[in-house]
Amino acid sequence: MFPIGAGSMGVGCFFVLSGFLITSSLLVDADSKGGTSVDYYRNFYIRRALRLLPAFYLWLAILCAFQIEPVAESWIWHATYLSNVWISLGHPILDFWSLSVEEQFYLLWPLLIAFAPRKHLIWIVFGATICGSALFKGVWEAAGHNGNTIQTLLLANMTELGCGSMLAIFCYRGKKAYDFSWYTPRAHTYFSVLSALCMLEAVLMWLLIGKAGPYRYYINDAICAVPCVWLILNAAIGFKGVAGKVFDNPILQYVGRISYALYLTHNFVPKILVKVMGPMPRWEMGALSLVVTFVLCALSWRYFERPILGLKRHFEPRGKAGIKPQNPETDGKANVNELSTGETVRAA
Repeated sequence: MFPIGAGSMGVGCFFVLSGFLITSSLLVDADSKGGTSVDYYRNFYIRRALRLLPAFYLWLAILCAFQIEPVAESWIWHATYLSNVWISLGHPILDFWSLSVEEQFYLLWPLLIAFAPRKHLIWIVFGATICGSALFKGVWEAAGHNGNTIQTLLLANMTELGCGSMLAIFCYRGKKAYDFSWYTPRAHTYFSVLSALCMLEAVLMWLLIGKAGPYRYYINDAICAVPCVWLILNAAIGFKGVAGKVFDNPILQYVGRISYALYLTHNFVPKILVKVMGPMPRWEMGALSLVVTFVLCALSWRYFERPILGLKRHFEPRGKAGIKPQNPETDGKANVNELSTGETVRAA
């Protein structure tokens, strides 16, 4: 086992990535259309809906049709993107919780980006996310409640979302997103050292104190967010050498494209196979589940998700004169969207 919590690290990296991409898009939209414009909100929510809702609701319907529990009996919580609240009430953990956090984040973030003064935006985001998350956890614990009950709630996960958002703000210059001109070789060296030290510290604390305690509760998310920001920033710019070849590998990029479907399906395919075929040896179940999952996700991407995503072109930011929204998937070397299948990389 990776001595830091590979699952939580993956989810944290996803939240940082989401904060980075979503905030970048909102900044461009807000400055091109205005934060009070109907188009600003309409375009954002339609783009998010086209990317996330169709595949999720289709898979939710399939799970209910096969009577896969605990989803079938609690489907209304998941359909309304309250899976994280349902889990906080004492129910089993489901991967859908991180998707619920995302959807709840989408309800709040366009308003903050639209109306917060640009001059103080990065500090407002810092206070609303990193400080706000710590305050929420502290108040909950001071009230005598178990901190484990809130770990899937939005306010408990705002640290990583805020770190990604602050990176987006820092890279938003001259009313253009994804400006990495500030990231000089010296800045890269300093940030690389800081990220390595944060990762080392997180590993050591895992080995010394384990998964519980005040450190894990209040500090670990912020420490682990630093190497996540480093990874996303350098992936957006474009890795060179061996790392660049790895990230530019067509197979890895294809897995990135279908990763949203992989996130939705991977933990449930074995249960469906048992329903259809009955129990089987563990190795056989593992191999068959892997094949079936990738086939389903490939078909979903080719014939369902990608055609629907084509509609997003009608709701992309146009920008005013002099404002050209930049996209790291199409501008220069950046491959962060390939890695994230268009803003939706999911980690279990």
